[in-house]
Amino acid sequence: MVTTYAPAKQFVGVANEVTQGTPVGMTATMLIDSFKPKDQPKFLEDKAWRGAMGSDSFGQIPGVATAEWDMGGPVFLDGLGYLLRNIMGDLAVTGTSTGTGGTTLAASAAAGASSISTAATIPAGTVIQIGSGAIAEVFTTGTPSGSGPYTIPLSNPAGGLVYAHASAQAVQPVTGPYTYAWSLLNSGSGQPISHTFTHLLGPTAGSGARQYPGSVVSELGFKWNAESDLFTFDAKATSWPSVILGSSPISAPSTVAPMASWRMAVGIGGPAAGGTLIPTVTDGEINLKREINPYYTGNGVQTPYVIQRAGLTVEGKLNFVAASEAPLLYMLNNLQPQLQLVCSNGLSGLNYGAVQMDFAQAAFTEAEPDGSKTAVEYSNSFKAVMNTTNAGGSGSYSPCKISVTCNVVPGTY
Repeated sequence: MVTTYAPAKQFVGVANEVTQGTPVGMTATMLIDSFKPKDQPKFLEDKAWRGAMGSDSFGQIPGVATAEWDMGGPVFLDGLGYLLRNIMGDLAVTGTSTGTGGTTLAASAAAGASSISTAATIPAGTVIQIGSGAIAEVFTTGTPSGSGPYTIPLSNPAGGLVYAHASAQAVQPVTGPYTYAWSLLNSGSGQPISHTFTHLLGPTAGSGARQYPGSVVSELGFKWNAESDLFTFDAKATSWPSVILGSSPISAPSTVAPMASWRMAVGIGGPAAGGTLIPTVTDGEINLKREINPYYTGNGVQTPYVIQRAGLTVEGKLNFVAASEAPLLYMLNNLQPQLQLVCSNGLSGLNYGAVQMDFAQAAFTEAEPDGSKTAVEYSNSFKAVMNTTNAGGSGSYSPCKISVTCNVVPGTY
C-alpha cells in the first residue's frame, strides 16, 4: 500500500517558552481550522566570474533562517490567551470571590517574592487573588507557617509575584471563572514571552510533527458577522526555523465551544449595555499589528539572536445599519468616544466565558454611507488612541485592553 497522510488528522499545540527559540513540548491544543507554516532559509549566491556565459550562480550558500506561520479559526476562549500574551504581554488575573476566608497583606510584598505575609492564615491548596485591578494576581498557596502574621508560600504559578503589592492589600480566596486582562507591556525590555507551536501533519519522520520555536506574533485579527459567522480570529507570526519533534504529540482538545457572532454587543460612549449599547452594528473587525524584526549576529548559528518586538498598533472597522447620522458624526466631530465590545457564550457559573475589548478612546477616521442596499448603512474605520486607562500593571500607555473570562487554571498563560 502506498504511504499517504490525511490532513484531517492534523492538529496544532502550544506551550510557553522559558528561553526564546528553545522548543518545549505542547501543553495545550489550539482549536483552529487553518495552519500554514513556511520555513524561510536564505541562500547566498556565488556569482564570481569564471569565464562562463551564464548569469545563474555557481553555488547556493546557506545563510540565516527563520520560519513563518499563519493560523485562524473560531475564537475558543481557552486558547486565545496564548496569542494575546504573545502580542501584548501585560497580564492581570482576577477570580470569582468565594465570599469567605479573606484577609490582607501584613507587610508589603516585592515583585518576584515567592511568599506573602498575611494577617490571617490560609490553608494549603487555596486559590487566592492578591490585589485588584491592573496588578491583580492569582496563585495557589503552599503550606502556611508562623503564628501571626503568617507566611503563605505561592506554589503555583512558579516565578513568584509579577507586581509589587503594598501592605494591607486584599488577599481573597477565589474560584473560576477567571478573567485574564491583557494590556501593552511597558516595563523591563517590553518583550512578552514567546511560544513553541507544534504541528502534527504526518510526513515528518518519527513523530509526524514539526515545532516552530521562538514564535513571535506580528498580527492578530478578529472578525464577526451577526448574520452568518462565528466569532473568528487569524494570526501571523515569525519563528526560529522548524525542528523535528522527537516523539509523537497527543491532541487533547477542550470541550469549550466557539461563539456565534450575534452575541457580540457594542457600546460607544460607554459600556456595551444600558444606554450606550449600540444595537445597529452588523459586523466588524479588530486588528492588532506588532512591528517585529529578527536580528542575526556572527555567533556561528543560522538562527536569530532575537526576534525583537517594537510598537503595537490597533485599528478596526464597524458596519452600522443607519438609525441616524451618529456614525458619520463620530468622525466629523472627532469625538473619539469610549468603545467596548463584548462577545459572551451566554452560559453561567463555571461555564461562563467572554471576550471583552476596551478602547478608552477610539478615533473614527472614516465613515462611508452606503445607499445601495435595502437599508442605509455606514461603514466606519477607527484607530485606537494610546491612553492610561487601558494600561496594565506595567504602567505607561496602552491602545486597548482585551479581557478573556474562562475557567482556565491561573498560571496556564
